[in-house]
Amino acid sequence: MIDDTEMRMRLIGVAAYRELCRGVRRSGRDNIAFAALMSFLAYLVSKNAPNAIVVVYCILIGSELAVGLFKWFFPSAEGHLFDGVVLLLFAIGNLGFQILDFQAGRGFSPVVILFGLLILSQAISRFKFYGQLRRMFADRPSAEQLAWFDDLVREIKAADPQTDDLALDLPTQPHWKAKLLGTTAFFVTAKGSMVLVAGPEDFELLRDRADHGTGRRRALLRLHQVPSPEFEISDASWANYQKWRAANPLPEDSATAGA
Repeated sequence: MIDDTEMRMRLIGVAAYRELCRGVRRSGRDNIAFAALMSFLAYLVSKNAPNAIVVVYCILIGSELAVGLFKWFFPSAEGHLFDGVVLLLFAIGNLGFQILDFQAGRGFSPVVILFGLLILSQAISRFKFYGQLRRMFADRPSAEQLAWFDDLVREIKAADPQTDDLALDLPTQPHWKAKLLGTTAFFVTAKGSMVLVAGPEDFELLRDRADHGTGRRRALLRLHQVPSPEFEISDASWANYQKWRAANPLPEDSATAGA
């Protein structure tokens, strides 16, 4: 049977892979934009360039576009692998252009060769990074788990502590919305996609004992040992936190009395 700590570690892995996939999807737009730029350059040189160069341009454009579409519709760690493949194709294409120039009697260009080596080094870096991702996510979340996590994030963002006693609204910087499910707290930024998973010992809320006339008391959030600037917390969020904390107390050596 999986205990709460192991379950949270798995959830942290799902959150991390979800964020990785979101980053891959966003970078797919860059691939598509670069393919469009390459298409324009290919059009400019196509009238005077040898057929071999036009063919190389077409291969590079097609590869860049295919990778961009793959990353957009099927975001995964493999997006970084395919980026490396495309960069390798660019390096090979650059070498091919240099060979054609040499055969035409124009010699080698040190600048172009340096540029080709730079592209090759970037390709190697992508392959290494993909290898690291394979090791980090040896047991990847399933599509169903990622979809469940997406639904949970949307639910947390829409939750209102007034009507949901498992919800917290914490107007810190960044503004966090949270859901307290069992012994696990899910924190989601109100804007953006950042998600943190925390256990009872990973976060704490403190607030003033008295109301200073605003209807809300000042509070402090400590999340994964990082304190936030003071903010005002509603009574509903505080009551929800107090109820959850009573069921999941902090260790005695770190507990701090609140109002």
